[in-house]
Amino acid sequence: MDFYNPDYPLPEKGKKFTTWEKDSKYIAKIFASSCLPQSFYEYSKHFYFAAHTTAKFILSDAVHPVALDRYILPLAFLYRHSIELIMKSIVFQYVSSNYARMAFVKDTSHDLSKILTVLENVSPQNRSENELNWIRSYFSNISQIDKESDSFRYPFHIHMDKGTSVTSFRIKEIFDAQASIDLVKFANKFEAVCEILKNWYLKSENRSIEWLDLQPSFIEDGGFYGSQALIGSDYSKNKFFPYTSAYFDIANYFKHCMKEQFDSGNHDEANQLFLPMCYLYRNSVELSLKSMWFEDSDEDFYICCEKMLDKKHSILGLWNLIKTHENKYTEIEEDNEFTKNLDAYCKQLHDFDCDASRFRYPAQKNMQPYFSKNRRFDFLTVATFMEALSNALECISSHMDYRNQYHLW
Repeated sequence: MDFYNPDYPLPEKGKKFTTWEKDSKYIAKIFASSCLPQSFYEYSKHFYFAAHTTAKFILSDAVHPVALDRYILPLAFLYRHSIELIMKSIVFQYVSSNYARMAFVKDTSHDLSKILTVLENVSPQNRSENELNWIRSYFSNISQIDKESDSFRYPFHIHMDKGTSVTSFRIKEIFDAQASIDLVKFANKFEAVCEILKNWYLKSENRSIEWLDLQPSFIEDGGFYGSQALIGSDYSKNKFFPYTSAYFDIANYFKHCMKEQFDSGNHDEANQLFLPMCYLYRNSVELSLKSMWFEDSDEDFYICCEKMLDKKHSILGLWNLIKTHENKYTEIEEDNEFTKNLDAYCKQLHDFDCDASRFRYPAQKNMQPYFSKNRRFDFLTVATFMEALSNALECISSHMDYRNQYHLW
């Protein structure tokens, strides 16, 4: 199922995704909290619920089996991120000073194995050794593939090789061999880990049993048609498309789920999908910009890599690269309404979330909260804003692709 609709409106003058009407019935809430462990735990619950919702959706009859090759990407990220969040929430229960928390985050980054090592050292032991042995092996296997939590967000890594006289770049594929992933086992392993960690956070003595019949391997081949995803291939043009479209589609699915739940009066359940929805939309926008820069521009490979690493997650920085490049060939006028509106949308999203973290974490690296007070958002307004921005970028991408096909540079 593909939720992308080419008839979505383009960016409009004066539109802001943070505005909401008092009489709107589609208000999502973000609650500020001064308790960091609780905040991380709440975020972990939101991303877990989003992952669980995605798993049920993509393994249903509503999704064509071919789409599973794409939808495994946001599914893996959502589960994995929920695990990272809840482990950090447990560590923060026992590490209370800001300095120590900052050092912990810096030292471990997104590496689940490193976070687990710290967790075992600071937390009173209330998990069985069998559970811990299984989860250690599982996290070790994940770290071999997705150490930095980006292997399912981006199609490849750019490596910089610094020689004695020259610096060069190379593309490193995430998955260098094809594999058919059993999605049922893939999801069940994440579910088992989440159950163990939930009990750990709650200081419960309950023992988990879900992991007993599962191998502690991140990627396991197999599965039946309709419940397996094929990953891994050589780098080629349009490598970004599976990622961009998958993150957009699942974000849009969350929007539909939220609307159904709000219309039914289930506000609390729907509210859990808001932050994951926002992040998936945002990552789709970032991927779209990187796709245009890396695949549709005529820039030298060295410059493409250098600029992409330099801009990192910056929506405005990436858009300015594209806009400057486009201006050389299309003479887009700065006062053109389409360009001005697209500028404004990119700037809004960048100013709100400049480093792709505000929708993912409750606090910055210095442990200061992203939301110091309760906030309200009209989730339909946010979703429409993101969809319009994505649609506008697709227009630019299509134009660049047209020039490439007919050698109009």
